[in-house]
Amino acid sequence: MFKYAMVFTVEMKKTAIEQAPSKKTIQEIFRTYYELGRAVNLISDFLREKGFNAQAIPAIGSNLNLTVMARDAGLGGFGKNGLLITPDYGPSVRLAAVLTDIENLPVNQRLDYDWLPDFCATCHACVKKCPAQAIYEKPMICKDGSEQHIDYKKCAVPFSKQHGCTVCIKECAFFKSDYKKIAAAYIRKEKAAK
Repeated sequence: MFKYAMVFTVEMKKTAIEQAPSKKTIQEIFRTYYELGRAVNLISDFLREKGFNAQAIPAIGSNLNLTVMARDAGLGGFGKNGLLITPDYGPSVRLAAVLTDIENLPVNQRLDYDWLPDFCATCHACVKKCPAQAIYEKPMICKDGSEQHIDYKKCAVPFSKQHGCTVCIKECAFFKSDYKKIAAAYIRKEKAAK
């Protein structure tokens, strides 16, 4: 609809995600959906009141790939599980956006996330622990050149039957440990190998 977007994240509480899959986990997921939906609607309303065009894109029910938008906004990179891995919260975030025609939006400072796929190729924790075996060891390359990391039909079964599943987030190294420490150790290891 519009050329530009503002992408927002909300952290999911660690204590709830650590209990995945559970009723606490699904409550936390829907808490973040609610908060993000409310936020992007209020922001869109505010922008329209100021004379700009804006369209809220909530965390659930959109046909846009919010993970790609967040990556393109510099908020993180892709993990093997297809989720956005952020420096502050690892994969434990939900995403929403506001589409707009505002051209002079500030751009998030981009960090180097190119090393994430290589790290994930050595980890496989999410692949091994996925109850549906829905995470591909190597992403599928689609006809349009995009990557598909998860068989969403397989993923939907435990997600719908096990209170939101979320095991791929809970088992991710970036959820269990500090992003910056993992990045520093991985990059040191790579430099030493060269």
